[in-house]
Amino acid sequence: MTAPLSVHRWSEASATDRAALLERGLGDVFEPGLQASIVELVAEVRRDGDAAVCRALATFDGCHVEPAGLRVTEAEFAAAKSETPEAVQTAIRHAIDHSRRFNEQVLQHGDWRLELEPGLMVGEKRTAIASAGLFVPSGKGSFPSVLVQIGTPAVVAGVPEIAVVVPPIPGSDGKVDPAVLVVAEQLGLRNVFRANGPAGVAALAFGTESIPACRKVLGPGSPPVASAQLEIQRHGVVGMQILAASESLIIADDSCNVGLLAADLLNEAEHGADSASVLVTWSEQLVERVQPELAQRLALLPEPRRSYAASAIGVVGGAIIVRDRAEAIEVANLYAPEHM
Repeated sequence: MTAPLSVHRWSEASATDRAALLERGLGDVFEPGLQASIVELVAEVRRDGDAAVCRALATFDGCHVEPAGLRVTEAEFAAAKSETPEAVQTAIRHAIDHSRRFNEQVLQHGDWRLELEPGLMVGEKRTAIASAGLFVPSGKGSFPSVLVQIGTPAVVAGVPEIAVVVPPIPGSDGKVDPAVLVVAEQLGLRNVFRANGPAGVAALAFGTESIPACRKVLGPGSPPVASAQLEIQRHGVVGMQILAASESLIIADDSCNVGLLAADLLNEAEHGADSASVLVTWSEQLVERVQPELAQRLALLPEPRRSYAASAIGVVGGAIIVRDRAEAIEVANLYAPEHM
Protein backbone atom coordinates (compact mmCIF):
# COMPACT_ATOMS: atom_id res chain seq x y z
CA MET A 1 0.00 0.00 0.00
CA THR A 2 1.37 3.42 -0.96
CA ALA A 3 1.81 5.74 2.00
CA PRO A 4 -0.61 8.65 1.47
CA LEU A 5 1.32 11.16 3.59
CA SER A 6 4.44 12.59 1.96
CA VAL A 7 7.40 12.98 4.34
CA HIS A 8 9.93 15.82 4.51
CA ARG A 9 12.85 16.25 6.92
CA TRP A 10 13.28 19.89 7.86
CA SER A 11 16.96 19.54 8.79
CA GLU A 12 17.78 18.06 5.38
CA ALA A 13 15.69 20.48 3.32
CA SER A 14 17.46 23.19 1.35
CA ALA A 15 16.32 26.80 1.48
CA THR A 16 14.50 26.22 -1.82
CA ASP A 17 12.80 23.09 -0.48
CA ARG A 18 11.72 24.89 2.69
CA ALA A 19 10.31 27.78 0.68
CA ALA A 20 8.34 25.30 -1.43
CA LEU A 21 6.87 23.68 1.69
CA LEU A 22 5.79 27.09 3.02
CA GLU A 23 4.44 28.37 -0.30
CA ARG A 24 0.75 29.26 -0.76
CA GLY A 25 -1.04 28.80 -4.08
CA LEU A 26 -2.18 32.36 -4.88
CA GLY A 27 -1.61 32.34 -8.65
CA ASP A 28 -5.22 31.75 -9.68
CA VAL A 29 -6.52 34.68 -7.62
CA PHE A 30 -4.31 37.15 -9.48
CA GLU A 31 -4.60 35.58 -12.93
CA PRO A 32 -5.23 38.55 -15.30
CA GLY A 33 -8.07 36.90 -17.20
CA LEU A 34 -9.91 36.03 -13.98
CA GLN A 35 -9.40 39.50 -12.54
CA ALA A 36 -10.74 41.15 -15.70
CA SER A 37 -13.86 38.97 -15.71
CA ILE A 38 -14.49 39.66 -12.01
CA VAL A 39 -14.12 43.43 -12.49
CA GLU A 40 -16.75 43.22 -15.24
CA LEU A 41 -19.09 41.02 -13.20
CA VAL A 42 -18.87 43.25 -10.12
CA ALA A 43 -19.62 46.30 -12.27
CA GLU A 44 -22.67 44.53 -13.75
CA VAL A 45 -24.06 43.70 -10.31
CA ARG A 46 -23.45 47.24 -9.13
CA ARG A 47 -25.27 48.58 -12.20
CA ASP A 48 -28.07 46.04 -12.76
CA GLY A 49 -28.73 44.68 -9.26
CA ASP A 50 -30.96 41.61 -9.03
CA ALA A 51 -31.01 41.16 -12.81
CA ALA A 52 -27.23 40.73 -12.88
CA VAL A 53 -27.34 38.29 -9.94
CA CYS A 54 -29.94 36.20 -11.78
CA ARG A 55 -27.88 36.27 -14.99
CA ALA A 56 -24.85 35.01 -13.07
CA LEU A 57 -26.89 32.15 -11.60
CA ALA A 58 -27.99 31.14 -15.10
CA THR A 59 -24.51 31.48 -16.60
CA PHE A 60 -22.35 29.92 -13.90
CA ASP A 61 -24.74 27.69 -11.93
CA GLY A 62 -27.12 26.63 -14.69
CA CYS A 63 -30.24 27.57 -12.72
CA HIS A 64 -32.88 30.09 -13.72
CA VAL A 65 -34.20 32.19 -10.84
CA GLU A 66 -36.35 35.29 -11.01
CA PRO A 67 -35.45 38.23 -8.75
CA ALA A 68 -38.35 37.38 -6.44
CA GLY A 69 -36.80 33.93 -5.93
CA LEU A 70 -33.39 35.07 -4.69
CA ARG A 71 -34.49 35.17 -1.05
CA VAL A 72 -34.79 31.80 0.69
CA THR A 73 -38.42 31.27 1.74
CA GLU A 74 -39.90 30.19 5.06
CA ALA A 75 -41.03 26.99 3.33
CA GLU A 76 -37.40 26.22 2.47
CA PHE A 77 -36.33 26.80 6.07
CA ALA A 78 -39.04 24.39 7.24
CA ALA A 79 -38.10 21.77 4.65
CA ALA A 80 -34.42 22.04 5.58
CA LYS A 81 -35.10 20.69 9.07
CA SER A 82 -36.80 17.59 7.72
CA GLU A 83 -34.06 17.07 5.11
CA THR A 84 -31.15 17.34 7.56
CA PRO A 85 -30.45 14.23 9.68
CA GLU A 86 -31.02 14.71 13.40
CA ALA A 87 -27.40 13.74 14.11
CA VAL A 88 -26.23 16.59 11.88
CA GLN A 89 -28.63 19.02 13.58
CA THR A 90 -27.31 17.96 16.97
CA ALA A 91 -23.71 18.45 15.81
CA ILE A 92 -24.66 21.91 14.53
CA ARG A 93 -26.19 22.85 17.89
CA HIS A 94 -23.04 21.75 19.71
CA ALA A 95 -20.79 23.63 17.27
CA ILE A 96 -22.82 26.83 17.64
CA ASP A 97 -22.76 26.51 21.42
CA HIS A 98 -18.97 26.11 21.45
CA SER A 99 -18.47 29.01 19.05
CA ARG A 100 -20.90 31.21 20.97
CA ARG A 101 -19.14 30.61 24.30
CA PHE A 102 -15.73 31.27 22.76
CA ASN A 103 -16.85 34.52 21.13
CA GLU A 104 -18.57 35.69 24.30
CA GLN A 105 -15.20 35.41 26.03
CA VAL A 106 -13.52 37.38 23.24
CA LEU A 107 -16.14 40.11 23.56
CA GLN A 108 -16.06 40.14 27.35
CA HIS A 109 -12.30 40.61 27.55
CA GLY A 110 -11.85 42.80 24.50
CA ASP A 111 -12.27 46.26 26.06
CA TRP A 112 -9.41 47.88 27.94
CA ARG A 113 -8.17 51.32 28.95
CA LEU A 114 -4.93 52.68 30.33
CA GLU A 115 -3.97 56.08 31.76
CA LEU A 116 -0.53 56.80 30.29
CA GLU A 117 -0.21 59.94 32.40
CA PRO A 118 -2.69 62.09 34.33
CA GLY A 119 -5.52 62.97 31.96
CA LEU A 120 -4.16 60.97 28.98
CA MET A 121 -6.31 57.88 28.48
CA VAL A 122 -5.92 55.27 25.73
CA GLY A 123 -7.79 52.03 25.13
CA GLU A 124 -9.95 49.90 22.88
CA LYS A 125 -13.67 49.23 22.86
CA ARG A 126 -15.39 46.45 20.91
CA THR A 127 -18.45 47.77 19.06
CA ALA A 128 -20.56 45.85 16.56
CA ILE A 129 -20.32 46.96 12.94
CA ALA A 130 -23.61 48.22 11.44
CA SER A 131 -24.02 45.31 9.00
CA ALA A 132 -22.25 42.18 7.84
CA GLY A 133 -22.53 40.11 4.67
CA LEU A 134 -21.61 36.45 5.05
CA PHE A 135 -20.65 34.25 2.11
CA VAL A 136 -20.96 30.47 2.53
CA PRO A 137 -19.50 28.31 -0.28
CA SER A 138 -21.21 25.22 -1.66
CA GLY A 139 -19.54 24.41 -4.98
CA LYS A 140 -17.38 21.54 -3.69
CA GLY A 141 -19.51 20.25 -0.84
CA SER A 142 -21.68 21.05 2.15
CA PHE A 143 -20.15 23.62 4.51
CA PRO A 144 -22.58 24.46 7.33
CA SER A 145 -19.53 24.83 9.58
CA VAL A 146 -18.54 27.96 7.66
CA LEU A 147 -21.74 29.71 8.69
CA VAL A 148 -21.21 28.53 12.27
CA GLN A 149 -17.72 30.06 12.29
CA ILE A 150 -18.57 33.41 10.69
CA GLY A 151 -22.23 33.77 11.69
CA THR A 152 -21.90 33.10 15.41
CA PRO A 153 -19.38 35.92 16.04
CA ALA A 154 -21.63 38.37 14.20
CA VAL A 155 -24.63 37.34 16.30
CA VAL A 156 -22.67 37.44 19.57
CA ALA A 157 -21.26 40.86 18.68
CA GLY A 158 -24.79 42.15 18.16
CA VAL A 159 -24.47 43.12 14.48
CA PRO A 160 -27.95 44.53 13.76
CA GLU A 161 -28.17 43.55 10.09
CA ILE A 162 -26.73 40.28 8.81
CA ALA A 163 -27.24 38.94 5.29
CA VAL A 164 -26.12 35.52 4.09
CA VAL A 165 -25.38 34.52 0.49
CA VAL A 166 -25.13 30.84 -0.50
CA PRO A 167 -24.60 29.52 -4.03
CA PRO A 168 -27.11 26.81 -4.94
CA ILE A 169 -26.15 23.14 -4.75
CA PRO A 170 -24.60 22.19 -8.13
CA GLY A 171 -27.17 20.65 -10.44
CA SER A 172 -30.09 21.46 -8.13
CA ASP A 173 -31.71 24.27 -10.14
CA GLY A 174 -31.48 26.69 -7.25
CA LYS A 175 -31.71 24.59 -4.07
CA VAL A 176 -29.74 25.91 -1.09
CA ASP A 177 -27.91 23.43 1.16
CA PRO A 178 -30.43 22.41 3.89
CA ALA A 179 -27.70 22.06 6.53
CA VAL A 180 -26.67 25.69 5.99
CA LEU A 181 -30.30 26.76 6.44
CA VAL A 182 -30.45 24.79 9.70
CA VAL A 183 -27.45 26.78 10.96
CA ALA A 184 -29.06 30.04 9.82
CA GLU A 185 -32.28 29.20 11.63
CA GLN A 186 -30.49 28.24 14.85
CA LEU A 187 -28.61 31.56 14.72
CA GLY A 188 -31.81 33.48 14.02
CA LEU A 189 -30.66 34.59 10.55
CA ARG A 190 -33.48 35.00 8.04
CA ASN A 191 -31.88 37.20 5.37
CA VAL A 192 -30.51 34.30 3.32
CA PHE A 193 -30.14 34.56 -0.47
CA ARG A 194 -29.13 32.19 -3.27
CA ALA A 195 -26.51 33.75 -5.54
CA ASN A 196 -23.43 32.78 -7.50
CA GLY A 197 -20.22 33.32 -5.52
CA PRO A 198 -18.61 36.45 -7.05
CA ALA A 199 -21.98 37.97 -7.94
CA GLY A 200 -23.20 37.31 -4.40
CA VAL A 201 -20.13 39.01 -2.93
CA ALA A 202 -20.77 42.03 -5.16
CA ALA A 203 -24.45 42.09 -4.18
CA LEU A 204 -23.54 42.10 -0.49
CA ALA A 205 -21.05 44.91 -1.09
CA PHE A 206 -23.25 47.28 -3.08
CA GLY A 207 -26.79 46.05 -2.46
CA THR A 208 -29.51 45.13 -4.95
CA GLU A 209 -33.27 45.38 -4.93
CA SER A 210 -33.39 42.19 -2.81
CA ILE A 211 -30.00 41.87 -1.12
CA PRO A 212 -29.00 44.58 1.39
CA ALA A 213 -25.65 46.36 1.12
CA CYS A 214 -23.32 45.47 4.00
CA ARG A 215 -20.43 47.36 5.54
CA LYS A 216 -18.26 44.26 5.74
CA VAL A 217 -18.24 41.11 3.58
CA LEU A 218 -16.46 37.93 4.62
CA GLY A 219 -16.37 34.21 3.99
CA PRO A 220 -14.05 31.71 2.27
CA GLY A 221 -14.38 30.62 -1.32
CA SER A 222 -12.79 29.81 -4.65
CA PRO A 223 -10.27 32.04 -6.48
CA PRO A 224 -13.16 33.90 -8.22
CA VAL A 225 -14.74 34.59 -4.81
CA ALA A 226 -11.40 35.79 -3.41
CA SER A 227 -10.90 37.96 -6.48
CA ALA A 228 -14.38 39.47 -6.00
CA GLN A 229 -13.56 40.29 -2.38
CA LEU A 230 -10.40 42.05 -3.50
CA GLU A 231 -12.38 44.00 -6.10
CA ILE A 232 -15.01 45.28 -3.67
CA GLN A 233 -12.23 46.59 -1.45
CA ARG A 234 -11.19 48.87 -4.31
CA HIS A 235 -14.60 50.51 -3.83
CA GLY A 236 -14.22 51.00 -0.09
CA VAL A 237 -16.09 47.94 1.18
CA VAL A 238 -14.31 45.99 3.91
CA GLY A 239 -13.61 42.42 2.80
CA MET A 240 -11.95 39.65 4.76
CA GLN A 241 -10.83 36.45 3.11
CA ILE A 242 -7.73 34.29 3.21
CA LEU A 243 -6.47 34.37 -0.37
CA ALA A 244 -4.86 30.93 -0.35
CA ALA A 245 -6.73 27.65 -0.29
CA SER A 246 -7.82 26.04 2.97
CA GLU A 247 -4.90 24.90 5.10
CA SER A 248 -4.17 23.35 8.48
CA LEU A 249 -1.06 22.45 10.45
CA ILE A 250 -0.94 20.04 13.38
CA ILE A 251 1.91 19.59 15.85
CA ALA A 252 1.72 16.12 17.39
CA ASP A 253 3.83 13.62 19.31
CA ASP A 254 3.60 9.93 20.23
CA SER A 255 1.00 10.58 22.93
CA CYS A 256 -1.72 11.49 20.42
CA ASN A 257 -4.58 9.27 19.25
CA VAL A 258 -3.60 8.39 15.67
CA GLY A 259 -7.23 7.89 14.66
CA LEU A 260 -8.12 11.41 15.72
CA LEU A 261 -4.90 12.71 14.17
CA ALA A 262 -5.81 11.15 10.82
CA ALA A 263 -9.32 12.62 11.04
CA ASP A 264 -7.92 16.07 11.83
CA LEU A 265 -5.44 15.90 8.96
CA LEU A 266 -8.27 15.12 6.54
CA ASN A 267 -10.71 17.61 8.07
CA GLU A 268 -9.35 20.61 6.16
CA ALA A 269 -7.97 18.51 3.30
CA GLU A 270 -11.14 17.85 1.31
CA HIS A 271 -12.02 21.39 0.19
CA GLY A 272 -10.03 21.25 -3.05
CA ALA A 273 -6.90 19.92 -4.73
CA ASP A 274 -5.00 23.06 -3.67
CA SER A 275 -5.76 22.63 0.05
CA ALA A 276 -2.83 21.86 2.35
CA SER A 277 -2.74 19.65 5.43
CA VAL A 278 0.56 19.49 7.32
CA LEU A 279 1.73 17.33 10.22
CA VAL A 280 4.79 18.60 12.11
CA THR A 281 6.36 16.08 14.48
CA TRP A 282 9.69 14.94 15.91
CA SER A 283 8.49 11.31 15.93
CA GLU A 284 9.12 9.19 12.84
CA GLN A 285 7.18 6.39 14.55
CA LEU A 286 4.09 8.61 14.67
CA VAL A 287 4.32 9.22 10.93
CA GLU A 288 4.54 5.47 10.34
CA ARG A 289 1.55 4.80 12.63
CA VAL A 290 -0.72 7.40 11.05
CA GLN A 291 -0.12 6.28 7.44
CA PRO A 292 -2.48 3.23 7.53
CA GLU A 293 -5.12 5.26 9.40
CA LEU A 294 -5.02 7.87 6.64
CA ALA A 295 -5.18 5.21 3.94
CA GLN A 296 -8.28 3.64 5.52
CA ARG A 297 -10.07 6.97 5.91
CA LEU A 298 -9.15 8.11 2.41
CA ALA A 299 -10.67 4.94 0.98
CA LEU A 300 -14.01 5.81 2.62
CA LEU A 301 -14.22 9.27 1.03
CA PRO A 302 -16.23 9.66 -2.18
CA GLU A 303 -14.76 11.35 -5.23
CA PRO A 304 -13.80 14.11 -5.77
CA ARG A 305 -13.16 14.57 -2.03
CA ARG A 306 -10.79 11.58 -1.96
CA SER A 307 -8.60 13.15 -4.65
CA TYR A 308 -8.70 16.53 -2.93
CA ALA A 309 -7.59 15.01 0.37
CA ALA A 310 -4.90 12.85 -1.24
CA SER A 311 -3.41 15.95 -2.83
CA ALA A 312 -3.60 17.94 0.41
CA ILE A 313 -1.58 15.41 2.43
CA GLY A 314 0.55 13.93 -0.34
CA VAL A 315 1.40 16.78 -2.72
CA VAL A 316 0.60 20.23 -1.34
CA GLY A 317 1.10 19.26 2.31
CA GLY A 318 2.54 16.26 4.13
CA ALA A 319 4.56 15.42 7.23
CA ILE A 320 7.52 17.57 8.27
CA ILE A 321 9.88 15.78 10.64
CA VAL A 322 11.77 18.15 12.94
CA ARG A 323 14.41 17.70 15.65
CA ASP A 324 12.33 18.65 18.65
CA ARG A 325 9.38 20.61 20.01
CA ALA A 326 11.18 23.96 19.67
CA GLU A 327 11.83 23.39 15.97
CA ALA A 328 8.21 22.31 15.51
CA ILE A 329 7.08 25.66 16.92
CA GLU A 330 9.56 27.44 14.65
CA VAL A 331 8.13 25.70 11.57
CA ALA A 332 4.56 26.42 12.65
CA ASN A 333 5.36 30.11 13.09
CA LEU A 334 7.00 30.26 9.67
CA TYR A 335 3.98 28.56 8.08
CA ALA A 336 1.42 30.66 10.03
CA PRO A 337 -1.50 28.41 9.04
CA GLU A 338 -5.15 29.32 8.73
CA HIS A 339 -6.02 26.44 11.09
CA MET A 340 -3.49 25.52 13.78
